[in-house]
Amino acid sequence: MSKIIGKRIRKIRLEKGMTQVHLSKRLGYKSPSILSEIESGKKGFDADKVPLVAEILGVEVNALFFDEEILDSRINSA
Repeated sequence: MSKIIGKRIRKIRLEKGMTQVHLSKRLGYKSPSILSEIESGKKGFDADKVPLVAEILGVEVNALFFDEEILDSRINSA
């Protein structure tokens, strides 16, 4: 699960034009290398930071777990 979240964080962060340095600082990490390890799936992501990273990235929490296109297709097919 942490690999999925890490990949989604990276994808959304890049779409928003945000650097690892900026997001790392906002999350309270001392080094962007921690975020790099999270995004690559080498390090787990603390569950208590999920709402904060979603807020910083300007997305709903579920966007960190599911691709937007998948969510849209599920909503539109209902």
